[in-house]
Amino acid sequence: MPSYTTYNPAHVSEFEKTKIQFAAKGVTSTLTANTTSNIDFLADHDYLLTGMQVIIKDAAVGDRVSFQAIDTTGVLGVPPGTVLQEFATDWYVPSNSNDQFDMVYPAKIFAGLTLRVVYTSTHLTQAPFFAINYKLHKVLV
Repeated sequence: MPSYTTYNPAHVSEFEKTKIQFAAKGVTSTLTANTTSNIDFLADHDYLLTGMQVIIKDAAVGDRVSFQAIDTTGVLGVPPGTVLQEFATDWYVPSNSNDQFDMVYPAKIFAGLTLRVVYTSTHLTQAPFFAINYKLHKVLV
């Protein structure tokens, strides 16, 4: 598990292929109608995050997500469960989508941290489908 790596370029244009390896990860979870659910990805390596694909089906008007980086394990010396950063708060989602998001600057995610999507479903009976594909690059040095 590469961790405590030092490579941390400021822009995607500075990537060096000898220092990273593409390692995309997809995550989904069974959601329940009219509840809030966490969709977690625990980083097993140090990664650079450069974007994501969000797939949604059958969301209700009012459904929303928040994107967070959390220290669920206390690896950074903070209490487990500490939200380190929230990248989007109560972002309302369309009923059906397959959207791509790309960044020109990478976000470094250290081994032991969790990327969390907090999905709030507002439909009384139908559970939506939600999946996220993270565009990750494993840091080798």
